[in-house]
Parts: sequence; structure tokens; C-alpha cells
Amino acid sequence: MKHIKTRINTKTRAAKAAQRVAGVTVAELQQALTGDQVALKKLGSMYREGKMAAALMPAIIETIKTKVTNEQEWNKFLGEFVSSGSKAEVEIQKAKRESSFANVRYLDDMFELKEQFKASLEMERGRHNWTVDYNRAKLFADMVIQDVEGQVRLLEQGSRIKLKQMNEDQAYELKTAQHLLEYGDSADLSLIHKRDYAEKVSSPSGVIRRLRNALGI
Repeated sequence: MKHIKTRINTKTRAAKAAQRVAGVTVAELQQALTGDQVALKKLGSMYREGKMAAALMPAIIETIKTKVTNEQEWNKFLGEFVSSGSKAEVEIQKAKRESSFANVRYLDDMFELKEQFKASLEMERGRHNWTVDYNRAKLFADMVIQDVEGQVRLLEQGSRIKLKQMNEDQAYELKTAQHLLEYGDSADLSLIHKRDYAEKVSSPSGVIRRLRNALGI
């Protein structure tokens, strides 16, 4: 190419990138312009391939797009189908197990209620029997205690006069001794009076005697 000058720097990175994308170098293009058969064959082959590609490319692209879209939609549907179906199966199995568990729990609760009632009934019968036995034992003990206490009180009342007389005898002896110590030869024991409860009891006209007769003692 004597008359066509190359004024663009074809050794830059951008230029090299353009040559790689085109599949042909600037040198080959220059050779083709000078009638180089090898370069011309290469460009002719590229032309035929490009023309064929230009004619078939729209259909190929549309085919690929359709295939990709269909595959995408199909797999999306399958994903949703598997996801929703598996979730539904889980919920169904869960509901079945919950229903089965509820039935088992119902049977267990009914059995436990029955056993609890039986145990409560036995406890109530035992409590009733113990209460009856306790009340009977308490009544018997109260009767024994009351009888013994009554007898003792009765005996104590019968002993009061004797005890009172014994205390009076001791008091009289003490008073006479003190009187003798205090007055010596001038002492007069007739001034010291003694209570005689026993004489009153044995006296036919005494109050105690009359009471004893009335009571049949």
C-alpha cells in the first residue's frame, strides 16, 4: 500500500484488543489490500461465515432464548411444586401425628382420671374408717377419764373433812404450844378453841349427818 498511509498506532492495547476480537490483524488487512491471496482467502472465509451467521443468528438466538425461558419456567414450576408439595406433606403428616397423639393423650387422661378416682375413693374410705375408729376410741377414753375423774372427785370430797380435821389438829397443837411458851404458869388452854369436824359428822343432829342420811351414804 504505497498510497494509503496508516496513521493510527496499531500497537496500543486497544488496537491489539480490537484485532483479537476481529480475528484478523492490521497487517493481514494490509496484505489483503495489496492482493495477498492468503489474506484474501482468510477474509473471504470470514465473510461467508459472517453472512451465514447473520442469516441464522436471529433464529438461533430466538431458539436459545425460548429454550432458556422454557427451561427456566419449567424448573421454577418444579421448584415451586416440590416446595409446596413437600410443605403440604409435612403439614399433613404433622396433622396426622397430632391427631394420633391427641387420641393417645385422651386415652391416657381418661385412664389416669379413672385411677385417680379409684385412689381418691380408697383414701376417702380409709379416712372415714380411721375417723370412725378415732371417734370411738376418743369416746371410750373420755368415758374412762370421766368415770375415773368422777370417782376421784367423789373420794376427794369424802376425804376433805378428814384432811380439814388433821390440819385443824396440827394447828391446835401449835397454838397450845405457843400459848404455853408465851404465858408459862399463867397459861389457860381453855382460851384456845379447836374445831371438831369429825364430831359434827358423827352427830345425829349435825348437818353433815342429815345430808349423809338424805344421800344414803
